[in-house]
Amino acid sequence: MSNLPVYAHRGGATKYVENSLRSFEYAKKIGVDGIEMDLQLSADGVAFVTHDLDFFRLAGINRRITDMAAEEILQLKLGKTFLRRFLYSRVLSFDDFLSFFEQTNLKLNVEFKESFLGKTEKIEEVVYKTKNIKDVHFSSFEESILETIQRMPIKTKTAFIGKKNSSWDEILANRSYDAIHLNKKFFGTELMDRIWEAGFPMRFYNIKGTEKYLKNPPKSVIGWITDFPLKLIEQQNRL
Repeated sequence: MSNLPVYAHRGGATKYVENSLRSFEYAKKIGVDGIEMDLQLSADGVAFVTHDLDFFRLAGINRRITDMAAEEILQLKLGKTFLRRFLYSRVLSFDDFLSFFEQTNLKLNVEFKESFLGKTEKIEEVVYKTKNIKDVHFSSFEESILETIQRMPIKTKTAFIGKKNSSWDEILANRSYDAIHLNKKFFGTELMDRIWEAGFPMRFYNIKGTEKYLKNPPKSVIGWITDFPLKLIEQQNRL
């Protein structure tokens, strides 16, 4: 099996609450190559490690992060409904995440979510905070966010997260992306071939660990993003 880098999607999300400190500590413990995490922005401009725009799924409250101050967000209890009262996780600020991450030697994939749209200073602030991380790249579905990063006067790596209805002609003409991220449903498709022909390597997400192509992937693939990192690591005979 080809030992391509394994990125733990939102940490050990099948073992612990996604994007929580416990999930990231677990991912490190089992020997992943990198961590994929999500960033959203609070009403008072603090970056938090969380995926959804609201907290209904993880905390049971129907409020958007963009309407909440950092102090409120830090008090939330995250987890499954029946466990949340006693066994819960807290929303992790980006600063606290970095305190953990900078003690590792892992790769990092920072995904900027929609709350950063139009927030140039906040995007730049996040990027500058990662200056001590050896291997980091920034991904987003939002082209304007990646363009903001690319205009910064420092060397960065960006990855566009593509969808079927993305403006592929324009995207593939943009030589400044370092990679394209795709859902695994596009593996082996004409779109995958087109992206590689344009000169872009790819990382695939939603990988389950049972896919046959994991054993001998084409050279166009440079990494896997998965909720099941332990399964991939075991298949790569690392344990």
